[in-house]
Amino acid sequence: MHKLAGLLVALALVATPALADVSCGSSVGRGETVTLTADVGPCDGVDAVIVVDSGTLDLGGHTVRCADTNLDGDLPQGVVLTGRKAKLVNGTVAGCSNGVGLAGDGKHSVQGVTVTASTDDGIDIARGDKNRITGCTTSNNGSDGLYVRTDKNRVTDHVTSMNGEDGVDIPSSGDKNKLLRLRAERNAGSGIEVGGSKNKVISGTATQNGGDGFLLGGSKNKVRGGVSSGSGETDIQGCSGNSVKKLAFTTATADCQ
Repeated sequence: MHKLAGLLVALALVATPALADVSCGSSVGRGETVTLTADVGPCDGVDAVIVVDSGTLDLGGHTVRCADTNLDGDLPQGVVLTGRKAKLVNGTVAGCSNGVGLAGDGKHSVQGVTVTASTDDGIDIARGDKNRITGCTTSNNGSDGLYVRTDKNRVTDHVTSMNGEDGVDIPSSGDKNKLLRLRAERNAGSGIEVGGSKNKVISGTATQNGGDGFLLGGSKNKVRGGVSSGSGETDIQGCSGNSVKKLAFTTATADCQ
């Protein structure tokens, strides 16, 4: 389902293009800054449209787009950040498998990016800790809007809506992450699902999600403030072993009442 592991094996074979020649299968190398002057794609037949290895890619308000042009049923990833302290800013990634994948050593930054119509996850933080996701939108993706599998990431002012599974999913492998002012709306699964331990959701909003608004697993996770309403199941579930304060909700499981 997730393609990052196979892609990382192939990264050493990807050459860095001339800065003026950003096309399907390009890469941005260490210390480089590339700003798009036009849309890229639709792309197919590559592992990822653009790999950013410890460099900076400014989408310049443009779109990186994937499409199954060879009709093999397989799509590339959109933009993959690897190495350390790679940056992706200001634009859209559309129609890929995973829209944006984070791997390598972490401390990457994604800011002001919209990820939509991915067949899998919108943004997948698969490897590396201490990444920053700021002011982004993930919508209409096939699986989770934002999938956070690592530790100590910070997600701020993120909107995740109408995704095929959860708005945000932090599985048991994700610890000490912080979600600030996150909005999860009209996702098919839960709005905000938190496993792992010692994660914090501060001033989060979950509205009209098909599953639970907030679904807490793991232990020692904290919810502070926010609103959960209109959920298909319950507005808050899983308080035992976790801490919930000042969250406005209507329906809840017994351990949250």
